[in-house]
Amino acid sequence: MSFKQLHQKWDWGLIILVFALTGLGLMMILSSSFLLAQRYYGDPYYFFKKQAFYAIIGFIFIIGLVRYIPYQLYQRLTYPLLLFAILGLLLVFVPGLGKTTNGASRWIKIGPLSFQPSELAKIVYIIYLAALLSRQEKIKSFSTGVLPGLIIYAIIAGLLIVEPDMGTVIFLGGLTLCMFFIGGVKIKHLFITTCPILLALIYLLISAPYRVKRVLEWLNFLNPLLKWLIPELNLPSDPLGVGYIILHSKLAFASGGILGQGLGGSQQKLFYLPEPYTDYIFSIIGEELGFCGVSLVTFLFLLLFGRCINIARGARDLFGFYL
Repeated sequence: MSFKQLHQKWDWGLIILVFALTGLGLMMILSSSFLLAQRYYGDPYYFFKKQAFYAIIGFIFIIGLVRYIPYQLYQRLTYPLLLFAILGLLLVFVPGLGKTTNGASRWIKIGPLSFQPSELAKIVYIIYLAALLSRQEKIKSFSTGVLPGLIIYAIIAGLLIVEPDMGTVIFLGGLTLCMFFIGGVKIKHLFITTCPILLALIYLLISAPYRVKRVLEWLNFLNPLLKWLIPELNLPSDPLGVGYIILHSKLAFASGGILGQGLGGSQQKLFYLPEPYTDYIFSIIGEELGFCGVSLVTFLFLLLFGRCINIARGARDLFGFYL
């Protein structure tokens, strides 16, 4: 496909949204990380330059994929890609190759570069489910349509639990149920699928007391409503322990108001919130850009979702639709 043909096939609405969100994200990474970067690396632009580099590489990679590789090829390469993704999840446990941070072995480090195989596993798992659901004659059967998907999910989730990466396990579980529902899986099969996933997630939650405490801390903002419904209910709170980070995340949103403290004006990024440029960057957006900034980001993501739905509707086949 020539660049002229590619140019004509581009969805410019989608491209503009992606660039807008990427630009906004880079701006907030710079604002939320320059003090940490200066303190730990002696360069206030360290994290900004790192993420900008990854963004540029990502855009080049995507353009290359779109130009040279038809998406139908992914369907034919589903199982090799799955094996590659599972191998990546195993490599994080190899000494000298896997990188452990904050007690979690989620990264592979090669020279100055590091990446999370779980991010690749997400994409490959979506490709696998799209290929599975595109075979409509099999998806109506539990043994040939639903069960293989559950087995692959169990394998990937098991490796992620060992890392541990519970967020990705929950994300993939929800993704599985959503795609099965959209794909026309029978309700009784969907129920059979939901029960073991839900029970497994509940077990993983209650098996680690700190996870239960985190959930209860997040639920504390509903305490007035819950006490109105159930007067005897009294949720525990630990603002100086497990709830410390959650408290400061809420403070960031609360202090932002309508218009925010202004770009660079966050107080919670001053070593109150860990990883303010990654895990809690949305809190910093709320503090610096306020309700208007949070609404803008949410609106852009909703527009992006809408564009993706329109593209899916125009796909040539079921695999493209689910992908």
